[in-house]
Amino acid sequence: MAASDREKHVLIISGGSIDAAFARAYIRERQFDMVISADSGMEFCREAELLPDLILGDFDSASPQTLAFFQKECPERIETFPARKDWTDTELAIIKALDAGAGKITVLGGTGTRLDHVMGNIHLLKKALDAGAECVLADAHNRIRMTAGTLKLKKKEQFGKYVSLVPFTSQITGLTLRGFAYNVDNVTLTAGTSLGISNEIQAEEAVIDFQEGILLVMESRD
Repeated sequence: MAASDREKHVLIISGGSIDAAFARAYIRERQFDMVISADSGMEFCREAELLPDLILGDFDSASPQTLAFFQKECPERIETFPARKDWTDTELAIIKALDAGAGKITVLGGTGTRLDHVMGNIHLLKKALDAGAECVLADAHNRIRMTAGTLKLKKKEQFGKYVSLVPFTSQITGLTLRGFAYNVDNVTLTAGTSLGISNEIQAEEAVIDFQEGILLVMESRD
């Protein structure tokens, strides 16, 4: 599917840590064309009285009571996968979102105490990027996305006080920052350094531009 054909905004509720108040407000303030629950993400969906369009996973971490609830409410929307598989439930959800024509994917519950899952989910941002879609991991303290080109951040829309840039590839060449507290011009940002951590937006619009590489952009608040 061509990137120009991707128009849907798909919400994925995954099984990591979810601040219920934050998630409810985040969903209420935005419009989504499709909602996918990945495994124990259905716990939040049940609590929030949110009926997903698709519920998938091996269901090894969801409670039997919640699984039974959705099996009664919408059995036709449930897709079960074996526990022994090559993909995490969140990756399966992203694949389904891309197959449905997602141009933007927001993942809630993609972070938490399991750092292996957090790192895996960060790597899944590239699956969306390669397909021509934007994917965002969001929680009460962070918004994480990946870019291979110019990104503009408006101060009035910033997620938190801090903006950190972390190379996903071995290096980012020709990096230029404008509108930040710390601006740079045509520098190389190399993996293995903390140089891009904790910048701040100062202008009404900040611009991140670079020539080559893939960059993680993390907006954070305490």
